[in-house]
Amino acid sequence: VLPSPLPDMGAAKINPAPVDAVPSVWLARFLLLTAAINGAVILVVEILGAKMLAPFMGTSHFVWTAQIGVTLLSLAVGYYAGGSLVDRWPRAGLLYAAMTLASLFLCLSVLLVRPVCFFCLDLGDLAVGALLASVLLYFVPLALLAMTVPFLSRMLTDSVSRVGGQVGRLSALSTLGSVAGTSLIGYVLLPRVSAAFIWKFMYSPLMGILNWLLECVGLGGT
Repeated sequence: VLPSPLPDMGAAKINPAPVDAVPSVWLARFLLLTAAINGAVILVVEILGAKMLAPFMGTSHFVWTAQIGVTLLSLAVGYYAGGSLVDRWPRAGLLYAAMTLASLFLCLSVLLVRPVCFFCLDLGDLAVGALLASVLLYFVPLALLAMTVPFLSRMLTDSVSRVGGQVGRLSALSTLGSVAGTSLIGYVLLPRVSAAFIWKFMYSPLMGILNWLLECVGLGGT
């Protein structure tokens, strides 16, 4: 008796949830745009976060080291959490809910930055205080935003043979968004308007809510 042939792994299908199994063209473009926007916002938060801490903690290497380290840690946690969640619930609505919570937290941080910094400075150690302030103000929203790439990779991929291409495109778009966000904040916005003004309006709750509503009312219909 001849053994059964091995399955063709290149043609194996991922088994996504029914709603988002085959994204429409418009939803796919919308999700790719989401990746670019989130990439820009993550870098803006990193740079602008350090600027928000500067009036209270200065601009020493302690502040920048804390901000960069917290950003990288939040990305690691967000990537892991996003990948775990999307394997269970591959729904765009969950992703946009995370974006909405991140935007709300970022707007709230404008009000919290002063008391948080004073509390952390009372510890008597600038290095520890800067690290704690960065964690309290920016870890949660950055981790929520970092969930984007694993969510979008899962939702846009319908076969194993296309995983590499989708992940590559999403990573490239997210990185290009980060470059655009860095250039925008460094060369255009900060020289002209206050950091608090940028913070309040760059990623308002309306953006996350609008994206969520667009998905819910049928932009992602197949």
